[in-house]
Amino acid sequence: MDQTERQTSAGNPAEVYESFFVPAMFAPLAALLLERMSPQPGDHVLDVACGTGIVARRAADMLGAGAHVVGLDPSPAMLAVARTVSATE
Repeated sequence: MDQTERQTSAGNPAEVYESFFVPAMFAPLAALLLERMSPQPGDHVLDVACGTGIVARRAADMLGAGAHVVGLDPSPAMLAVARTVSATE
């Protein structure tokens, strides 16, 4: 599902979160966090309360194919969007 499709399905709060809040707020904050955290290949990253997984996705991108990155969230809807976005990014 691309960003346009997520925007048109405004009935799902997790999709609205990913479409609007992630680009506007959480992607820049994720970049700052990872810059300070400075994960290195071989590190393990645990993103607790990951929402739609922006920090986990960016960490996985930084660390490459052998990365050990896990995202946890109490909301099944957030995790469902995270899985969809991860598969399409």
